[in-house]
Amino acid sequence: MKKLLFLFAFVFGMITIAHAQVKETFDSNSWQWTEYSADMGRAYIIEGVMRLESKSDNYNNTSLADMVGSVATHSFLPMDPAKGFDLKCTATLEKFEGKKMFGIILDYVDDMNCLVFMIKGDCAWLYKMKEGKIVGQQKNQFKLQKGKKSTNLDIQVIYQGGELEFRVNDVQALMCKYVPITSNGFGFFAFGKCKVDFDDVEIVN
Repeated sequence: MKKLLFLFAFVFGMITIAHAQVKETFDSNSWQWTEYSADMGRAYIIEGVMRLESKSDNYNNTSLADMVGSVATHSFLPMDPAKGFDLKCTATLEKFEGKKMFGIILDYVDDMNCLVFMIKGDCAWLYKMKEGKIVGQQKNQFKLQKGKKSTNLDIQVIYQGGELEFRVNDVQALMCKYVPITSNGFGFFAFGKCKVDFDDVEIVN
């Protein structure tokens, strides 16, 4: 009987560990997200969320690489992107209005080489950046329903066989085809005096 109880406890423990490995709740920095504070803003874990605070709204002569590199965080997730993936996370934006921007970073190699998904104006955009230059882009009309004080979003990123889909609050924001993803680097960015809390990054499969 004791052996059976021990086996049950061991199996339950392994299941708990496996579950912990596929979800980041930001109660700790278990996936080694980058955190820092600079003149442009801060990226840091506080009260169980990853908080990005952008202090800059200088859009003149500001490239996408500058925006992504100004206030951003990234991690290398425990997954193989070549097998396809389904990622989920939540975002809470404080007074999201004007030219404030936020986004998700995929296929991250470094600040100059990655994919960037963002909602800007009434469109959802995907930019492919190589050596700091935009080498591809796609957009789709998508109007974000904004709250008066804060906007809560459920974000889902689905990738399979070169097709990349972004869903926001269970509505398709953008569908892209022929998008190769080889890096498990993943992250977030904010720009334009914007504060965003990200939480519950989950690898569904």
